Amino acid sequence: MDAFDRIVVRTPAQTRRSVSKMLDVADRIHDLLRQRGMSQKDLAVALHKSESEISKWLSGTHNLELKTIIRIEEALGEDILMVPAKTVSA
Repeated sequence: MDAFDRIVVRTPAQTRRSVSKMLDVADRIHDLLRQRGMSQKDLAVALHKSESEISKWLSGTHNLELKTIIRIEEALGEDILMVPAKTVSA
């Protein structure tokens, strides 16, 4: 077992899941930017943020707040996070 494998084994499952979700969110934002022909700089301008801050957000290791994700969704015109609709129990 190499050093990376030992780190992964010792990392709590919740932390691994958090990192995985953060990477998923960053990937979704990157995909939306590509679909719209936008750069990180374009997103920075739309959100009145610096390019370096957007770069940090999209590294996949930054824990974005929900309100920040909502602002990004508004700037891109599409949902990043999707919650299944509630079903009504009989």
